[in-house]
Amino acid sequence: MTMHLSITSFREVVKLMLATIGLLGWVHVAIASEIKVKDDFDRIVALEKPAQRIISLAPHNTENLFSAGAGNRIVGVVEYSDFPPEANDILSVGSHVQFNLETILSLKPDLIVAWRGGNNGGTLDQLERLGLTVYYSEPRVFEDVLDNIRDLAILAGTESLIDPSVNTVSRVIDDARNLYGGRQPLGVFYQVWTNPLMTLNGEHFISRVLEVCGGVNLFADLPIIAPRVSMESVIKANPDAIVTGMTDSIPPDMSLWQQWKNINAVRRDAFVYVDSGMMHRHTLRMLNGIEPFCQQLDEVREAMRFKEDHALQ
Repeated sequence: MTMHLSITSFREVVKLMLATIGLLGWVHVAIASEIKVKDDFDRIVALEKPAQRIISLAPHNTENLFSAGAGNRIVGVVEYSDFPPEANDILSVGSHVQFNLETILSLKPDLIVAWRGGNNGGTLDQLERLGLTVYYSEPRVFEDVLDNIRDLAILAGTESLIDPSVNTVSRVIDDARNLYGGRQPLGVFYQVWTNPLMTLNGEHFISRVLEVCGGVNLFADLPIIAPRVSMESVIKANPDAIVTGMTDSIPPDMSLWQQWKNINAVRRDAFVYVDSGMMHRHTLRMLNGIEPFCQQLDEVREAMRFKEDHALQ
């Protein structure tokens, strides 16, 4: 049977075809414009549009979101998300190890920035099963921090608001490495806790910071990232400097060391204090703090050299 189409019918078919082609084109554009990045576990994180309601599940993620220009998109944070000061005004959803799932869901986030190494893995898996988009931040090297910030800016559509030092801090670190990295090595005990006495091993960011400054982490070979150590082991390692964190510019009580004058650092009063909130978080602020930290260690180095020179006279 031969089918004959009237001119009117033919026009209707053409319109339908054009509409279909247009729809396919729109779908293609929508797919092409999907926002995609890879997180620190090489997972593709995709959004149909820039994130407007973000929850941060680690203090360093909160700070990095602000560096990415997306601070005003954060609707929930965890405890100790205290920098920049504006972060203190954001609703808390709990601690980084125990956050409230119901509160998170009630905030209707379109992006969650998590810390797999520090958050509760079971709860994170549950968030994903509920269909929430999760970006995992787990930086291991300096460039990972910068990549995190750039990724978060892409996901929030705030690339034009990103902190300018994201593009300059790598050069500052390289300059510090060139200036201090080849100088007389300093044996360092990095104290993160007093009772029990705890330090950091070579896997932690601090060891990479020490390398830039010409410092040597004397406990880098220990298998645990934040191991307990004995006073006897520190005496045997005999550090040239003891570095420890302080809160609110108040140095911790270091009186326990005063009875151990056979340790080089104690005998020379070579105690170096750093801002814990800055140096212990994987953030742009920490990266910008590397060069001043190198200066502090170099003052210890210069004092050692001065005493050695005078001892030879």
